[in-house]
Amino acid sequence: MHLGDVSARQFGGVNSVAGSTTQTITLECNGGNGAALDVLVTLTDQTNPSNRSDRLTLTPASTASGVALQLLHGTQLLSYGEDSDRIGNPNQWSAGSADNGLFQITLTARYIQTSGFIRPGTANGLATFTLSYR
Repeated sequence: MHLGDVSARQFGGVNSVAGSTTQTITLECNGGNGAALDVLVTLTDQTNPSNRSDRLTLTPASTASGVALQLLHGTQLLSYGEDSDRIGNPNQWSAGSADNGLFQITLTARYIQTSGFIRPGTANGLATFTLSYR
């Protein structure tokens, strides 16, 4: 996802958010028996895999500071968990149910101000997602 340029003036202080972009991930499911299954997702922060917060760590190559990234599914703010497909994994969330065919997961990314001063620059994050089915 690419958020583009966001001015520091768009933030209103610590914990305020600015900028957003939405993207849909389309999966093609097959090989099932035709019964719908719950699709559970765990996001993992690849810069800081032990992160269990709702703020994605900026990569070391990022030059901005004072901000972090957040991901949402609809209005649900998402937190990060262990890279595991175990049912009940911490911060695992439901993306809906699917059977054979296309399945879409819509995510929105935004910035959140994390300190009183924002240094402009690049603000990149890296997250993976692991799917579980039940």
